[in-house]
Amino acid sequence: MSTHPDQILKSNETVSFDENDRQVHRADNLKKTIPVLTLIALLCLILYPILASRENSFTLAIDRLEQRDEKAKLIKPSYVDVDRNNNPVNISAESAYREENEHTDYFFTNLIAEMSLPSGEGIEINAVRGALNTGTQIMDLGGEITILSEKGLLLRSTEATFIISDKIATGKNGVTGIASFGRFSANNFEANVGEEIITLNGNVKINFDPNKPLDLFGN
Repeated sequence: MSTHPDQILKSNETVSFDENDRQVHRADNLKKTIPVLTLIALLCLILYPILASRENSFTLAIDRLEQRDEKAKLIKPSYVDVDRNNNPVNISAESAYREENEHTDYFFTNLIAEMSLPSGEGIEINAVRGALNTGTQIMDLGGEITILSEKGLLLRSTEATFIISDKIATGKNGVTGIASFGRFSANNFEANVGEEIITLNGNVKINFDPNKPLDLFGN
């Protein structure tokens, strides 16, 4: 069966040159646009979980704080200075804070204070807590306190005041210790750590070491 040429013409739609050009141009635009849109969608899928997780972790960190402390704390602080005799002073602690920015009093927890005597011997002070006035260089210590010098003087107490410039420790809450003459204990004490001069008051007990005779006349 043959087809008449007129029937072929009637079965095909006639498309103008301009319309065909527009369709080709539209196809080219789609070819350029689709990869860009695909890339944007892919970036959104990758970045969203990261940004969302950061926001959640920050929010949870704030929510988990049981108590908001308005005092700014210094973690692992270190105080470095010299006393009036130009001897070095170094205080480190687990943490420290002060009540107001303009205050000179710092409050430490688990502090270790290291300093030197004019003769060169060292002193180490350990305390559960302490307050340092950086202006006067006076420390008020509390908790378990240990004061040890390279000369051999050892003091143990639960409350003491230490004057850094003079290397003098005083306390009224009991003391036990070891000196060149032996062991001692008392209710109150004043100790010049540098000179190793100790004044004891109240319920004083001294156990003299026979292997360390006293030099009463300084010979």
